[in-house]
Amino acid sequence: MVEVVFLDTNILIATVDPQDLHHERTVAFMQSVSRNPLSLSPPVYAEVSVGMGSEAVLAFLEEWRIRPSFAAMDTPALWELAAERFARYRANHKRSGGDAPRRILTDFLIGAHAVLAPGTGYAATLATLDRDFFTQYFPELKVLVP
Repeated sequence: MVEVVFLDTNILIATVDPQDLHHERTVAFMQSVSRNPLSLSPPVYAEVSVGMGSEAVLAFLEEWRIRPSFAAMDTPALWELAAERFARYRANHKRSGGDAPRRILTDFLIGAHAVLAPGTGYAATLATLDRDFFTQYFPELKVLVP
C-alpha cells in the first residue's frame, strides 16, 4: 500500500522558517518522508500562502515534490466529516467550561481531508506538530510527528 503523507501547515511553516523552534527537526523529518508521495489540502495551501506568497509556495512545493490535493474538497462527505468533528469539539469545549474555542473549522477540514482524500489503496497519514488534537478528533488517522 502506498502511503501518502499529508502535511499540516505547522510542518511547512517550520520547514521554511530557519528561525522557527522546530525548523531543524521538521527539515530532517521532511527529508525522511520525502520518499513517500507528499500532499497537502487546500486549507493548508491557503494558510501557508498567507505568509509566503503564492510564488514562494509554488517553488517550495516543487522543491519538496509536494502535490496539493484539491479534488477531495469537492466531496460532501469531507465537509460533513469536518462539520461533525467540529461540532463534537465545540460540545466538548462548552462542557469543559472553556472560554472561546481555540480551534477553527479549517483545522477540521485539514483532518477530514487527510482521512478522505487518499481513497482506496492509500493509508490516511497526517504529519503535524499537533498530535493531541488530531488523534483526539481523527483517531482513524495515522499521525506522524517529527
